Amino acid sequence: MTTQSTLINLVRGHVLMTSRMSYFFVVLLLVLAAALRIIDLSHLPQGFSDDEIINIRLVDNVRQGDIYVFFPGEDGGREGLYHVLAAFVTSFVGEGTIGFRILSVWLGVLSVAIIYTLGHHLFNPIIGVLAAGLLSVNMSAILLSRTVSSDATVLFLVSATMLALARSLPVYRRTRIVTSNVVSFAALGALLGIGFYLHPSSLFIVLGAMIYISHLVFVRNVMFRQRRSYTGFAILLMLIISMPYVISSINLPQFSAGQRILSHYTDGLIRSIVDGLISIIHTGDADPLHNLPGRQLVDTFSGLFMIAGFFICILRRHRPRFMLLLIMFFLTLPAAFIVENSPNFARMSVIFPQLSIFFGMGFYSLIRSRVFVDVVFRRLAVAGVLALLGLNLIWTWQDLFVDWRHNEAVMSQVNGELGQIAHYLDIVANETPIVFCNSAWDASEPESALIDSDKTLLMMNRSNLVYHEANCARSLLLTNGGERQRIVFFNEQTRESVHPYFQEWLADGQAVTGDVPRGSILELSAIELLALRAGELTTTAPVSYAPEVSEPEPIAPPIRFGGNLTFLGYEPNVRREYAPGDVVEVITYWRAEGELLPDLTLLTHILSSPVTPIAIRDVLYVNPVLMGDRDVFIQVTKVQLPAETLPGERLVSVGAYRQTDLKRLPVLEGEVERGDRIFLYSIEILPPDAPDDQSGG
Repeated sequence: MTTQSTLINLVRGHVLMTSRMSYFFVVLLLVLAAALRIIDLSHLPQGFSDDEIINIRLVDNVRQGDIYVFFPGEDGGREGLYHVLAAFVTSFVGEGTIGFRILSVWLGVLSVAIIYTLGHHLFNPIIGVLAAGLLSVNMSAILLSRTVSSDATVLFLVSATMLALARSLPVYRRTRIVTSNVVSFAALGALLGIGFYLHPSSLFIVLGAMIYISHLVFVRNVMFRQRRSYTGFAILLMLIISMPYVISSINLPQFSAGQRILSHYTDGLIRSIVDGLISIIHTGDADPLHNLPGRQLVDTFSGLFMIAGFFICILRRHRPRFMLLLIMFFLTLPAAFIVENSPNFARMSVIFPQLSIFFGMGFYSLIRSRVFVDVVFRRLAVAGVLALLGLNLIWTWQDLFVDWRHNEAVMSQVNGELGQIAHYLDIVANETPIVFCNSAWDASEPESALIDSDKTLLMMNRSNLVYHEANCARSLLLTNGGERQRIVFFNEQTRESVHPYFQEWLADGQAVTGDVPRGSILELSAIELLALRAGELTTTAPVSYAPEVSEPEPIAPPIRFGGNLTFLGYEPNVRREYAPGDVVEVITYWRAEGELLPDLTLLTHILSSPVTPIAIRDVLYVNPVLMGDRDVFIQVTKVQLPAETLPGERLVSVGAYRQTDLKRLPVLEGEVERGDRIFLYSIEILPPDAPDDQSGG
C-alpha cells in the first residue's frame, strides 16, 4: 500500500490516477452534483408534501422559541435538530421553496465530497471518484436534496461518521505509530451524539460505530494505548451530548426513536430486507415522493458492480477497512428496511454511502484484471466508466426533469396545483392587486392543518406579496374601486361555491392561462360595471335612519359610517316574501375610505319593530386588516328566520360594530351622528298555511 499523497493507484505497474488528478475530477463531479440539485429548485417539485409542511410549521415553532429534543405528533414524533438548523438557515436566505430546501441541497452536495474523501482514505482516489460519481447523478439522492425533511441529513450523517471512524482509528492492515488527531476523535464523538437529534437512523449508526470499535479492540487488537484513551474521550463526548435525548426518551417513550422504529416493524425484517435489496436493481420504490415509480435505485451495471464490491469486502473481511464497510452496512440495514411501506428510498439513504463505495470497489476490481494492462483496454475502461456516468446522467435528467416533474401522482402528493399558483404569484406579484378566495381567513382557532392559502404562501419565494382575503362564496371584493385585479381560487370547490349573484360580475373576467390550474386565477376589471351599479343604487335603493333619531324619510346612499366605512347601497331586486324558517338573503355594497378596524363586523337584523329583532346575523366576509382605500366589497348575508315567526311585515336593518368592545359604529351625516344603524326595506312573513310559491335564493 503506497501513501495517500503519492501515486497510489497502480495497475500492473501503470499509473491510472493520482491524488491531484482525482481532485480535478471530484471538483467536476461536485459542480455536476450541485447543478442537478439546484436546477429548477424553486418549482421542482412544484410544491411541498404534507409531511414537508409539518416540518416547515415546526421550523416556525422553533423561531418562536419552541425547541424540543423531539416534537410529538400524530405520526409518533420528530427529532428537533433539523428544524433548528432550518430555522437558522432560513433566517439568512429567506423562506419559500428555495429557502426551505437549500439546507438539504447543501447537505447533499457536501455528502458527495465526503463520500469521495472516504473512498480515497480507505482505498484509493479511483474508488473515491467512482463512488462520488454514482452518488452525484443518483435520482433518489437528488430528490432527498430537494426535500424539506430530516431524511436529507442521513446521507451526510452516515458518511461523515464513517469518515471520522476511518480517520480516527487504524483501518489498515499495517498500523503506524502516529500521534492521534484529537480533532478527528472529537468530530466522531460529536457526530455520534448529534445524530440522535437528527434522525432515528442514528441509533443504528451509533450501534455500527460501537461494534466496529469493539471489533478493533477485542478482535483485531490493533488499538494503541493513546488511541484507546482518545476513543474513550469520543464515547464520553457522545454520551454527554446525547444525555438530554436519553432523558427525554425515558420521560416520553412513545415519541422516542426506538418506539417509532418498532411501530413500523409489521411485515417481518427478512421480507423487508429482501424487498429492499431487490428494489435496488429491479423493482424500485413505488412512492412518487422518493422515486419515479418503477425506477430502480441504480442501473443494472452499477448494481452488478455493487454486488462485486460487496463480495470483495466479504473475502477481505479480516482487514479493518473492509470490515468497517461491512459492519456499517449490516448494522444500518434495519434502519433502511424497518420502515412503513418498504422499500423506502428515503430511509435507504443510510446505506447509500456503503453501496456507492461497493460500486467503486467492484469497478476497480475489474480494471485490475490482466487484460487492462494493455493501454488500449485501459482507455476502454476509462471510456466505459465515462459512458456509464453519461448514461446515468441522461437517465436521471429524463426521469427527474421530464417524467417525474409531470407525473400526476407527484403533483397530488406535493400539492402541485398550489405550487403552480405560488410560482405564478412569484412572477406577477404586486403588478395588480391579488384577492385570495379564502373562506377560513377569520377562523378563531388555529387549524391543525394549514388551509390552501397558507400553503401557497409557504411555497412562495417572496415575502412582500400584497394581497386581500375574502370568502368568495358570500362576498365579492373589488380593489381600487373595481380596477384590474386577480382573483385566486385555490381549488375547484371554491370556484363552484361562488354565489350566483356574483356570477354576472365574474363573467366579465378572463381566466389566466399558462402553467396554472385551469380557472384557478381570474383577471377582472369591473370599474365600469361598479360605477353603473352604484349609480342605480343611488336612485333605486333608498334607506332611512333609525326612527329614534330621525323621521323615517328615504335617503339616497352612500351613507358614511365611522371607522372609514361607507355603505354604498343594497340590491333591491330580491325576494321580499318568506315563510317561517326560511333564509333571508340581504345583499349590501360597502366601501373602505381608508384603513378599516381590524375587528370590524357587519350586523344584519330582521326586526318585528324598530327595536325588537327576531333574527340576527353578524358576519364580515372580507379581511378588514388587508383592505385599503377605495376597496369595495359586496356581501350576501343569510339570516335564518325562526320557525315560529309570526306572519306580518318585518324590517331589515344593517350596521357595523367592533368585536372587542361590541361598540357600534356611528352613522354619520356630515359630522353629525345619526344613530348606529340604517333601515333598508321590509319583508313579508307569510302565514304557515300559505307558503310562498316563489323560488328564492
